[in-house]
Amino acid sequence: MSLIERLTRATLCLHLAPHGLHGVQRRAGRPVADSAFHLPILNPDASWEVALAALRGWLEQHNEKKLPLAISLASRWCAMLMVPWSGALLDRTSAQRFLHSQFAAVYGDGARAWRLAADDAPYGKPRLACGIDAALLQGVQDAAAAHGRRCLSLEPIVGPAWRSIAGGKPAAFALVEAGRLLLATTSGGRITALHSQSCGAAWGDELDRAWRRWNLRAPQLDAIEHVALLDLSGVPQDELPARFQPLPVAGAAHLMREAAWA
Repeated sequence: MSLIERLTRATLCLHLAPHGLHGVQRRAGRPVADSAFHLPILNPDASWEVALAALRGWLEQHNEKKLPLAISLASRWCAMLMVPWSGALLDRTSAQRFLHSQFAAVYGDGARAWRLAADDAPYGKPRLACGIDAALLQGVQDAAAAHGRRCLSLEPIVGPAWRSIAGGKPAAFALVEAGRLLLATTSGGRITALHSQSCGAAWGDELDRAWRRWNLRAPQLDAIEHVALLDLSGVPQDELPARFQPLPVAGAAHLMREAAWA
């Protein structure tokens, strides 16, 4: 790619969630002014099939520029796991077998039908892995291809969420979405541990309980005094535990504007 191409390259960043499709256009790594949008999705069962149909419809109606896509998915459709180091991770075929065995041990045999991927942690270190229903993943890729668009990346929303705040080097962060709560610790520019669970509309009450339950399994959390908080739930809370420090986030499009996309 030439220097001019790198400077002018544009990407459409999309976030697909049960109740909305969010997007923003980025050019040369920066958000394009007034390009952010939000399409509400009527989806009482939080079905990915309904959300995927909404994505297909939006792409069909907005197919004039055919910009390449960088897509993130809501956490409820992405199973996350820290997997221990194994030499099997050095080979693509054996890595898939190893990851499937790790996910099946936690999520059951249904995980063997998921598409799995892990990050590129240093040799010998645990890796952050993600599992996505193969039909959902294929459906998103097919929707992009049907409209002549390249899909540059497809990842859980925790990816852009972390990249949007990584410069501040928080020791831990919490990501709250509608019905979902994720807690993570970080070090050396990477997510090093995580905890994910469901939550209700009164998620503020659940934050500290979730942290304390996680602390029982991970005593090292005692040393973390402050946790950065990213709220994508759409349900503001009157009061939050002192440990959690909210960051100004206007929604998923904000994270995509701030994240350092490749």
